[in-house]
Amino acid sequence: MSDPDSTAAASRLCTACGMCCNGVLFHIVRLQPVDSVKALEALGMKLSRKKREPYFNQPCRFLNDCTCTIYESRPQRCRLFECRQILGLQAGDIAESEAEGRIAEVRALVRQVEALLEAHGNMENQRPLLERCTQLLQQGGETQMYPLRHAMQGLNDLLNLHFRPEPVALNM
Repeated sequence: MSDPDSTAAASRLCTACGMCCNGVLFHIVRLQPVDSVKALEALGMKLSRKKREPYFNQPCRFLNDCTCTIYESRPQRCRLFECRQILGLQAGDIAESEAEGRIAEVRALVRQVEALLEAHGNMENQRPLLERCTQLLQQGGETQMYPLRHAMQGLNDLLNLHFRPEPVALNM
């Protein structure tokens, strides 16, 4: 059901969400062979390499609120990515309002996790959420960190269930 209505709804959802770019869903994006490293670097993208494979860290520095500022020049993985909400919407399995509700639910959990991180002095919002949690959990005591671990586990479960195409296990 990739009609104009579902395409417009998908666009509205993406620009209301942004979790695929803000460090909530993913911590890195690997470039593909079709991506021009030189062109992306010329735009100001800071690339790293893992086993000679270029990638960039999340949150993406080109994300402004929930909008990509290099949308026409974005990497292939970004062009092709569709979360499970978008796929469900296009297949007619979920309504736009249901997807909006799931986005709101996840955003509320993200705010809860961020508040717990900040309460423990972690203000590094330029780093991926899971990375920030993992670092803090490794430093703190089990009892003291239980609320953060519990909130992050709940968030990860929701992301795996409703957003990520492939589940991500927590190793905290």
